[in-house]
Amino acid sequence: MAYYAEKNFFEDQQLIELVTNILSGNLTLEWYTAEGGRVRARPSDPRRGLTYEDCNLGPYGYDAIPEFVRNRYSMAARGSVLVSKLPDLGYTINRRSDVWSDNVVALYEEAKARRWAPAVDVPWAELTAGDSVREAAMAQLCTFLEEVALVAMEMPSKWVFSINQEFLELKSFLCAQMIDEARHVEAWRKRALTSGHGLGRASASAEQALKELLSAETYPEASLGTNLLLGSFVLAMCRAIAALAETRADRLLATLAMQDVARSVAYGVGHMRYHLAHQPGKAVALAEYLDRTEHVVLGIAGSPEFLEPVVILAAGSVDRDRLAAGSRFARRWYASALEEYFERAAAVGLPRRERSRLPRLDV
Repeated sequence: MAYYAEKNFFEDQQLIELVTNILSGNLTLEWYTAEGGRVRARPSDPRRGLTYEDCNLGPYGYDAIPEFVRNRYSMAARGSVLVSKLPDLGYTINRRSDVWSDNVVALYEEAKARRWAPAVDVPWAELTAGDSVREAAMAQLCTFLEEVALVAMEMPSKWVFSINQEFLELKSFLCAQMIDEARHVEAWRKRALTSGHGLGRASASAEQALKELLSAETYPEASLGTNLLLGSFVLAMCRAIAALAETRADRLLATLAMQDVARSVAYGVGHMRYHLAHQPGKAVALAEYLDRTEHVVLGIAGSPEFLEPVVILAAGSVDRDRLAAGSRFARRWYASALEEYFERAAAVGLPRRERSRLPRLDV
């Protein structure tokens, strides 16, 4: 539904006369007499510069955000002086513990400080195109990872407008997540195109599983499913690529992507801790969400379009004896990723080790 301002400003004669007066030197200065909070922010560490933490002052600070935001639904900046007739933007997420995490401010600052550009920060010239099965596997793996990154980029974009403007640091972090994942889309795509093989085959099972995560009904579910559940396995994927890399370029690419994904996982853990500390009654519903959603791990991490390239990269060839060694690597990878996910879930108050139906593999 379209929104129309209460008046057509072209037809507002009073406004036109006011502008004419101001441009003639007759100022109103109503803004100058506004009674806002007077503070002076200063960098606590000149090397880091002025951070959101340094601006956590009085009515402008995030510590002052209440659990329930009841009277601020416009785009007015937190701490600014409100006036009448500000438009309601229709925010539907107005409870702090539905979105907040104690580490989100630091994670946002880190996202800016550790940004990288795939075009120039990866030494692409070191990669040589080839017809080897290893390069074909790398191209397929990057095709899969681009699919994952696209969904990881779209999850925060789906929710950011619904979240109240008061949580501006959190919304800034969600935008940083989108930038991180856009960077991953770019990086994995470029790596596939430098392989000499181009993009590989799309994965139906992975995309169906990713769509289920993207369709979470609440923001806490979306964050739990994408940042903690999916993020745990993507983080392990990046680590595996770095471990199997034969070139500095591949190792650096995987390491840089890994640091970005680690921020999303850290936010997912912090968010769930904060959410359940303030709304402990939600633990049952979130545990049930994982009960019906964890199966997507098999669709994603168990996809042949991901798993077989990992086996071949670890094996280095399609020789049967080498493939057996590559398969052992993939089993160890899955077992380690699963263990890390269980540990994170337990740390936030959602123990999964005995309850989860995710298969355990002997390694």
